[in-house]
Amino acid sequence: MNETIAWFVSGQPAGALKGLEAGRDKGEHMNLLQALQDLGLHTAIIEDLEDLRLLLSRVEPVLLIAELDHAAEWTGWGLISDLRDQGKRIPVMVISSEAYGEAAVAAFEAGGNEYMVKPVHTGEFKCRVDNIIRLTGRHRDRSSLLLVDGLMLDPTRRMVKRDGMDLKMTPKEFDLLYYLAVNLGEVCPRDEILQQVWGYHFHADTNVVDVYIRHIRLKVDKGHKNKLIHTVRGTGYVMRAPEGAPHADTIL
Repeated sequence: MNETIAWFVSGQPAGALKGLEAGRDKGEHMNLLQALQDLGLHTAIIEDLEDLRLLLSRVEPVLLIAELDHAAEWTGWGLISDLRDQGKRIPVMVISSEAYGEAAVAAFEAGGNEYMVKPVHTGEFKCRVDNIIRLTGRHRDRSSLLLVDGLMLDPTRRMVKRDGMDLKMTPKEFDLLYYLAVNLGEVCPRDEILQQVWGYHFHADTNVVDVYIRHIRLKVDKGHKNKLIHTVRGTGYVMRAPEGAPHADTIL
Protein backbone atom coordinates (compact mmCIF):
# COMPACT_ATOMS: atom_id res chain seq x y z
CA MET A 1 0.00 0.00 0.00
CA ASN A 2 3.06 2.23 0.37
CA GLU A 3 1.44 4.41 3.02
CA THR A 4 3.96 6.51 4.88
CA ILE A 5 4.71 6.81 8.58
CA ALA A 6 6.94 9.74 9.52
CA TRP A 7 9.08 8.88 12.56
CA PHE A 8 10.78 11.86 14.17
CA VAL A 9 13.61 11.08 16.61
CA SER A 10 14.35 14.02 18.92
CA GLY A 11 17.41 14.93 20.90
CA GLN A 12 19.89 12.84 18.89
CA PRO A 13 23.03 13.97 17.08
CA ALA A 14 23.57 13.40 13.38
CA GLY A 15 23.51 9.73 12.52
CA ALA A 16 21.21 9.01 15.43
CA LEU A 17 19.52 6.09 13.74
CA LYS A 18 22.82 4.26 13.45
CA GLY A 19 23.52 5.06 17.07
CA LEU A 20 20.16 3.71 18.15
CA GLU A 21 20.67 0.54 16.15
CA ALA A 22 24.07 0.05 17.73
CA GLY A 23 22.85 0.69 21.25
CA ARG A 24 20.53 -1.01 23.67
CA ASP A 25 17.42 0.29 21.87
CA LYS A 26 18.31 -1.58 18.68
CA GLY A 27 16.06 -4.56 19.31
CA GLU A 28 13.04 -2.48 20.28
CA HIS A 29 13.39 -0.15 17.30
CA MET A 30 13.82 -2.98 14.83
CA ASN A 31 10.76 -4.76 16.21
CA LEU A 32 8.66 -1.61 15.95
CA LEU A 33 9.83 -0.91 12.42
CA GLN A 34 9.01 -4.50 11.46
CA ALA A 35 5.55 -4.12 12.99
CA LEU A 36 4.93 -1.09 10.78
CA GLN A 37 6.14 -3.03 7.76
CA ASP A 38 3.77 -5.86 8.63
CA LEU A 39 0.94 -3.32 8.55
CA GLY A 40 1.93 -2.39 5.00
CA LEU A 41 3.43 0.93 6.03
CA HIS A 42 6.59 2.60 4.77
CA THR A 43 8.60 4.42 7.47
CA ALA A 44 10.62 7.58 6.94
CA ILE A 45 13.03 8.34 9.81
CA ILE A 46 13.71 12.03 10.43
CA GLU A 47 16.12 13.48 12.98
CA ASP A 48 15.92 17.19 12.18
CA LEU A 49 12.91 19.48 12.45
CA GLU A 50 13.67 21.19 9.13
CA ASP A 51 13.83 17.80 7.42
CA LEU A 52 10.47 16.99 8.97
CA ARG A 53 9.06 20.29 7.70
CA LEU A 54 10.32 19.48 4.21
CA LEU A 55 8.86 15.96 4.30
CA LEU A 56 5.45 17.17 5.48
CA SER A 57 5.39 19.80 2.73
CA ARG A 58 5.62 17.02 0.14
CA VAL A 59 3.89 14.06 1.80
CA GLU A 60 0.89 13.78 4.10
CA PRO A 61 1.76 10.73 6.23
CA VAL A 62 -0.92 8.53 7.72
CA LEU A 63 0.74 9.02 11.11
CA LEU A 64 3.58 10.98 12.67
CA ILE A 65 5.47 9.18 15.43
CA ALA A 66 7.35 11.68 17.57
CA GLU A 67 10.00 10.09 19.79
CA LEU A 68 10.63 12.86 22.28
CA ASP A 69 12.64 13.35 25.45
CA HIS A 70 10.22 16.01 26.74
CA ALA A 71 7.00 16.08 24.74
CA ALA A 72 5.65 19.36 26.10
CA GLU A 73 8.83 21.23 25.10
CA TRP A 74 8.99 20.01 21.51
CA THR A 75 9.16 22.93 19.08
CA GLY A 76 7.60 20.79 16.38
CA TRP A 77 4.11 21.28 17.80
CA GLY A 78 3.96 24.65 16.09
CA LEU A 79 4.57 22.96 12.73
CA ILE A 80 1.82 20.43 13.42
CA SER A 81 -0.59 23.18 14.41
CA ASP A 82 0.13 25.15 11.23
CA LEU A 83 -0.43 22.10 9.03
CA ARG A 84 -3.69 21.29 10.76
CA ASP A 85 -4.82 24.89 10.24
CA GLN A 86 -4.17 24.29 6.53
CA GLY A 87 -6.57 21.34 6.61
CA LYS A 88 -4.02 18.55 6.82
CA ARG A 89 -5.08 15.78 9.18
CA ILE A 90 -1.90 14.39 10.72
CA PRO A 91 -2.39 12.25 13.82
CA VAL A 92 0.58 12.24 16.19
CA MET A 93 1.75 9.38 18.40
CA VAL A 94 4.27 10.38 21.07
CA ILE A 95 6.81 7.85 22.33
CA SER A 96 8.68 9.00 25.43
CA SER A 97 10.67 7.77 28.39
CA GLU A 98 8.58 10.09 30.57
CA ALA A 99 5.99 8.17 32.58
CA TYR A 100 2.25 8.40 32.04
CA GLY A 101 0.44 11.09 33.98
CA GLU A 102 1.43 14.73 33.72
CA ALA A 103 3.80 14.11 30.79
CA ALA A 104 1.06 12.36 28.84
CA VAL A 105 -1.42 15.13 29.65
CA ALA A 106 1.07 17.71 28.40
CA ALA A 107 1.58 15.76 25.17
CA PHE A 108 -2.16 15.54 24.53
CA GLU A 109 -2.68 19.22 25.32
CA ALA A 110 0.14 20.14 22.93
CA GLY A 111 -1.55 18.27 20.07
CA GLY A 112 -0.75 14.58 20.46
CA ASN A 113 -3.33 11.89 19.76
CA GLU A 114 -1.62 8.88 21.32
CA TYR A 115 1.06 8.36 23.97
CA MET A 116 3.32 5.40 24.74
CA VAL A 117 6.09 5.01 27.30
CA LYS A 118 9.39 3.22 26.68
CA PRO A 119 10.04 0.34 26.60
CA VAL A 120 7.31 -0.10 24.02
CA HIS A 121 5.57 -3.47 23.70
CA THR A 122 5.58 -4.41 20.01
CA GLY A 123 2.12 -5.97 19.95
CA GLU A 124 0.52 -3.05 21.78
CA PHE A 125 2.34 -0.59 19.52
CA LYS A 126 1.08 -2.35 16.41
CA CYS A 127 -2.51 -2.38 17.66
CA ARG A 128 -2.39 1.30 18.68
CA VAL A 129 -0.93 2.36 15.32
CA ASP A 130 -3.52 0.43 13.35
CA ASN A 131 -6.30 1.69 15.60
CA ILE A 132 -5.42 5.37 15.29
CA ILE A 133 -5.03 5.10 11.52
CA ARG A 134 -8.40 3.44 11.18
CA LEU A 135 -10.12 5.88 13.54
CA THR A 136 -8.80 8.83 11.56
CA GLY A 137 -9.78 7.22 8.25
CA ARG A 138 -6.27 7.49 6.91
CA HIS A 139 -6.25 4.40 4.69
CA ARG A 140 -8.56 1.87 3.10
CA ASP A 141 -10.70 -0.47 5.16
CA ARG A 142 -8.73 -3.58 6.00
CA SER A 143 -11.27 -5.08 8.37
CA SER A 144 -10.74 -8.60 7.09
CA LEU A 145 -7.03 -8.49 6.26
CA LEU A 146 -4.91 -10.99 8.20
CA LEU A 147 -1.18 -10.68 8.82
CA VAL A 148 0.89 -13.49 10.32
CA ASP A 149 4.63 -12.88 10.31
CA GLY A 150 5.34 -12.33 6.57
CA LEU A 151 2.08 -13.94 5.44
CA MET A 152 -0.79 -11.71 4.31
CA LEU A 153 -4.29 -12.91 3.47
CA ASP A 154 -6.91 -10.64 1.89
CA PRO A 155 -10.28 -12.47 1.71
CA THR A 156 -11.92 -9.62 -0.18
CA ARG A 157 -9.67 -10.28 -3.16
CA ARG A 158 -8.80 -13.84 -2.07
CA MET A 159 -5.16 -12.89 -2.32
CA VAL A 160 -2.23 -14.44 -0.46
CA LYS A 161 1.31 -13.10 -0.18
CA ARG A 162 4.34 -14.14 1.81
CA ASP A 163 7.21 -11.71 2.16
CA GLY A 164 5.68 -9.71 -0.67
CA MET A 165 5.46 -12.63 -3.12
CA ASP A 166 2.09 -13.65 -4.54
CA LEU A 167 0.99 -17.20 -3.74
CA LYS A 168 -1.51 -18.86 -6.07
CA MET A 169 -4.23 -20.69 -4.13
CA THR A 170 -7.24 -22.70 -5.18
CA PRO A 171 -10.49 -21.55 -3.53
CA LYS A 172 -10.46 -24.40 -1.01
CA GLU A 173 -6.75 -23.98 -0.26
CA PHE A 174 -7.44 -20.33 0.52
CA ASP A 175 -10.38 -21.22 2.76
CA LEU A 176 -8.26 -23.70 4.72
CA LEU A 177 -5.32 -21.32 5.09
CA TYR A 178 -7.60 -18.48 6.16
CA TYR A 179 -9.30 -20.69 8.73
CA LEU A 180 -5.93 -21.59 10.28
CA ALA A 181 -4.90 -17.93 10.28
CA VAL A 182 -8.12 -16.78 11.94
CA ASN A 183 -7.47 -19.37 14.66
CA LEU A 184 -3.79 -18.45 15.00
CA GLY A 185 -2.15 -20.34 17.86
CA GLU A 186 -5.16 -22.59 18.42
CA VAL A 187 -5.08 -26.28 17.55
CA CYS A 188 -7.70 -27.03 14.88
CA PRO A 189 -8.86 -30.69 14.96
CA ARG A 190 -9.35 -32.40 11.60
CA ASP A 191 -13.07 -32.96 12.13
CA GLU A 192 -13.54 -29.31 13.05
CA ILE A 193 -11.69 -28.24 9.89
CA LEU A 194 -13.89 -30.55 7.84
CA GLN A 195 -17.00 -29.02 9.32
CA GLN A 196 -15.92 -25.41 9.00
CA VAL A 197 -14.11 -25.50 5.65
CA TRP A 198 -15.81 -28.31 3.72
CA GLY A 199 -19.17 -28.69 5.41
CA TYR A 200 -20.84 -31.34 7.54
CA HIS A 201 -21.38 -33.86 4.77
CA PHE A 202 -17.76 -35.08 4.90
CA HIS A 203 -16.89 -38.10 7.00
CA ALA A 204 -14.27 -37.62 9.70
CA ASP A 205 -12.13 -40.51 8.44
CA THR A 206 -11.37 -38.82 5.10
CA ASN A 207 -7.79 -37.64 4.48
CA VAL A 208 -8.80 -34.58 2.48
CA VAL A 209 -7.52 -32.24 5.19
CA ASP A 210 -4.08 -33.86 5.20
CA VAL A 211 -3.88 -33.67 1.41
CA TYR A 212 -4.75 -29.98 1.33
CA ILE A 213 -2.39 -29.20 4.20
CA ARG A 214 0.44 -30.72 2.14
CA HIS A 215 -0.54 -28.53 -0.80
CA ILE A 216 -0.61 -25.26 1.14
CA ARG A 217 2.59 -26.10 3.02
CA LEU A 218 4.40 -26.38 -0.30
CA LYS A 219 3.16 -22.93 -1.22
CA VAL A 220 3.40 -21.16 2.15
CA ASP A 221 6.31 -22.76 4.01
CA LYS A 222 8.62 -24.36 1.46
CA GLY A 223 11.90 -22.46 1.24
CA HIS A 224 11.20 -20.41 4.36
CA LYS A 225 13.16 -20.83 7.57
CA ASN A 226 10.14 -19.93 9.68
CA LYS A 227 7.40 -22.51 9.27
CA LEU A 228 3.86 -21.35 10.00
CA ILE A 229 1.80 -24.53 9.65
CA HIS A 230 2.42 -27.27 12.23
CA THR A 231 1.02 -30.76 12.78
CA VAL A 232 -0.41 -31.73 16.15
CA ARG A 233 -0.16 -35.51 16.14
CA GLY A 234 -3.39 -37.34 16.61
CA THR A 235 -5.40 -34.11 16.56
CA GLY A 236 -4.98 -31.75 13.64
CA TYR A 237 -3.09 -28.62 12.68
CA VAL A 238 -2.17 -25.20 14.01
CA MET A 239 -0.72 -22.02 12.54
CA ARG A 240 1.88 -20.37 14.76
CA ALA A 241 3.91 -17.20 14.33
CA PRO A 242 7.59 -18.13 14.80
CA GLU A 243 9.09 -17.46 18.21
CA GLY A 244 10.69 -14.04 18.25
CA ALA A 245 8.80 -12.88 15.15
CA PRO A 246 6.81 -9.64 15.35
CA HIS A 247 3.39 -10.27 16.82
CA ALA A 248 0.85 -10.36 14.02
CA ASP A 249 -1.98 -12.35 15.45
CA THR A 250 -4.51 -9.53 15.30
CA ILE A 251 -7.35 -9.53 12.80
CA LEU A 252 -7.09 -6.12 11.26
